[in-house]
This record gives sequence, C-alpha cells and structure tokens, in this order.
Amino acid sequence: MVRKISDLRAASDEELIAEHDGHAVSTHVGTAYYMEELDRRDRNRAMAATEALARGAYRLTWANTVLAAVAAVAAIIALIK
Repeated sequence: MVRKISDLRAASDEELIAEHDGHAVSTHVGTAYYMEELDRRDRNRAMAATEALARGAYRLTWANTVLAAVAAVAAIIALIK
C-alpha cells in the first residue's frame, strides 16, 4: 500500500519509522520510500537551521555597521576637539 503524498507528509517521523520497520521484516522492496521521506525531512530541518544562521549573520552585519558608524562619528568629533 502506498500513501498519498499529503498523508505521508502529515505522518510523524515515529509513524514512518514504525511502518518502515513493519515492512522491512517481510520485504526488501519499497522500504526506500520511507527512508527517502525521512531524508527529505532531515534536509528540510537542516535548511531551516541554515536559514536561521543566515538571518543571525544578517542582523550581526547590521549591528556591526551601526557600531562602525558610531565609532566613525566619535573619531571625527575627537579630531575636531
């Protein structure tokens, strides 16, 4: 039996693992279906973590830009006095 894609994506990792283990006992064909779904989920989680890291780097860049501008203004004021 093959699940609909919407049902497959709605299933939890634990459900997929249990189904995989159940099918793996009696067959060697078709278990890649579950492994590929788990791999897809792992890639999605890794991509989300990478995006979060990129957002943090973006915010840090802006904070660095603001601090550099403040330091430049402070240096100019110090030179004038």
